[in-house]
Amino acid sequence: MRRAVGIDTARLRLRPYRERDLDALHALWTDPDVRRYLWDDTLIDRAVAESTMRTSMASTAEHGFGHWAVCPAGADALIGFCGLMFIDDTRDVELLYGLAPQHWHQGLATEAASAMLRFGFEEYGFERVYAITDYPNTASAAVMRRLGMQFEKRFLHHELDSVRYLIAREAFRVGTERMSYAMRIATTAL
Repeated sequence: MRRAVGIDTARLRLRPYRERDLDALHALWTDPDVRRYLWDDTLIDRAVAESTMRTSMASTAEHGFGHWAVCPAGADALIGFCGLMFIDDTRDVELLYGLAPQHWHQGLATEAASAMLRFGFEEYGFERVYAITDYPNTASAAVMRRLGMQFEKRFLHHELDSVRYLIAREAFRVGTERMSYAMRIATTAL
């Protein structure tokens, strides 16, 4: 299996987290607009952000995927996150994404998520990928629909009113709008 060290799209660079991302992630995840649905409006402390980041880094090291930093193309400043993780204690894979509010309404979440879906389907051969959001988070559900994901069910997830969407590998279509995609591969052992 090839080991990806990043994905470049027309406007974004997606890369695995680095130690120096912790402060930026904590700032992102404690932003009132971001934490509203991501952390259920709980103000998390730095230790929770660090644990979450390290869990993703461990997933990337072990499986080759996790949630990664989203940066502007050609830059290294974290403006969000996007990635794939196993759902709870299952082998089902979930797509996760979030951006700082100043980067909303520009199609960046869809661009990052589409690249990550392509990565999962092409590199790992996933049969399907799920996405879960709180029921009131209509903006996130709209991203899921733009990706071609289909509504599956409304249910209680971690005791919250949630919706789950899914997309099967055969239904995934690479979008034409701004969808350049270049995966960067490690040339040395990670």
